[in-house]
Amino acid sequence: MVNIVLKESRLLNLLGLEEKDLNDVLFNLKSEVEKRGEDELEIEINSDRLDMLSPEGIKRAVDGILGRKLGEAKYEVVPTNYQLIIDDVESRPYALAAVVYDVKLDDDRIKELIQFQEKLHCTIGRKRKKVAIGIHDLDKIDGKVIRYSKVPLDYKFVPLNSDKEMSVSEVISSTEQGKLYGNISIKDNYSPAILQEDGQVLSIPPIINSNKTKIDSSTKNLFIDVTGTNFDAVAQTLDLLVSNFAEGGSKIGTVKVSRYTSSSPLLIHNKLVVKTSDINKRLGLSLSTEEIAKYVRMMRMDANINSDEIEVIVPQYRIDIMTYVDIAEDVAMAYGYKSFSLPQYTSKGMGELLPITKLERAFRGLAIGGGFQEIFTFVLNKSSYLLYNDFVKIQNPITVEYDAVRNSLIWNMLKFLAKNQHARFPIKVFEVGDVVVKSEESDTGYKNDTRACLAIMNSRVSYEELQSVVHQILYNLKGKEPRYVRQEKDYFIKGRSAKILFDNNVVGEIGEISPEILEKFNIENPVVIAEIYLEKLCE
Repeated sequence: MVNIVLKESRLLNLLGLEEKDLNDVLFNLKSEVEKRGEDELEIEINSDRLDMLSPEGIKRAVDGILGRKLGEAKYEVVPTNYQLIIDDVESRPYALAAVVYDVKLDDDRIKELIQFQEKLHCTIGRKRKKVAIGIHDLDKIDGKVIRYSKVPLDYKFVPLNSDKEMSVSEVISSTEQGKLYGNISIKDNYSPAILQEDGQVLSIPPIINSNKTKIDSSTKNLFIDVTGTNFDAVAQTLDLLVSNFAEGGSKIGTVKVSRYTSSSPLLIHNKLVVKTSDINKRLGLSLSTEEIAKYVRMMRMDANINSDEIEVIVPQYRIDIMTYVDIAEDVAMAYGYKSFSLPQYTSKGMGELLPITKLERAFRGLAIGGGFQEIFTFVLNKSSYLLYNDFVKIQNPITVEYDAVRNSLIWNMLKFLAKNQHARFPIKVFEVGDVVVKSEESDTGYKNDTRACLAIMNSRVSYEELQSVVHQILYNLKGKEPRYVRQEKDYFIKGRSAKILFDNNVVGEIGEISPEILEKFNIENPVVIAEIYLEKLCE
């Protein structure tokens, strides 16, 4: 959720609502209102509705859900003589721009604009790493050609709200914005920059604007630049900004662009075909195609009916709409959450645990009764500790310590024992948890498998010491004795390991860990381990 703070009197006047009606209307738009001050409201906007992060966006949505205006909001778009030339900026390659005419700014609206800008920075902009916005007084820019390029760190300009000329490196080291965002897009001692035709800095994205184009209450026209690392996010952000300005009565001016597209903003429109049956099934309703189309138009989108299908035209300000599920949610909002009737259901039986859950609980009780203490380790592990290549490797791990998914509980158990060699001997521990193993039956080639692992570490310990406990646990779980068949595994001492069977089905293994593996995990004492395949026991 995203919280914005607005002046109550201005918002109510803009929406044409009484205070008592505001809560109900915004509730149907997935938003909540809380009184903060004498004339202040804090509104919690759902994080997918970025178009509602300014009063004008809220007005557009409210007009629709109240039926005052239906379908897409149409705005005046005019060509301009402004041009954005885009150079190669490796650290932040994408840039688009737009002009907005006839803006009406006062102190309150400037605060709202700055808030809207910062909320976009924090959401779609990922704290300016993905997208950064620069808003300028158009009439303070000299010339019609704007260049997006890069400048060395000793390049000088006067940053916003300052009267002192500073180099880019000084801005980074001595200003609050510089300290927060200074190093996001610096590469090879160069920074991205929006420049006038004569080379004067208009902004250093994603850090700060120049003081030259600072907006104030006398500003009538705007130049907006959006830069970033993702073209779609840059285009969507610019579309949101200009659409909300236009909703307030301004006019959108297009800027010629030298790369990626011929002009911007793109004002992207998408088409989505949805079936009446899919919407009704999703919502549990029996709406006609005409009713669904009406509700779609109430959410400020155009809808064309074709038999039992509806072609929805998704305008540029609804970047949250991707599939029919999103359309169904919008229909639910327009229909009204309070209009849904909740059917009464009666339970015909008592719930019960899954067989595997019952088995896990029984195993835990028996292991604890056998003198073992339960431990919990991470499902993720370091790939160098996993002794087979049949594990799932994480493509972009946050840390190399957790770059793979465990394919056995044995490796996590050994890591745990390595870190607890100072504890009082004998150490007798067990774990119950999931591993991920290869499976021909799964679409992905892998599946989750629930297992249990028991281990004893002592100055002297043998196979028989653990085998007697495992035998008794399995006998209590299944009501019959398991069999043991000798096996040879690289991680067990030769001749000191076995696989565990019930009715010729392998349900686990047990053995003494080999000295080579103990050395790999930096364990100085003997260890005996058993791993039980609980899901095999269930079968």
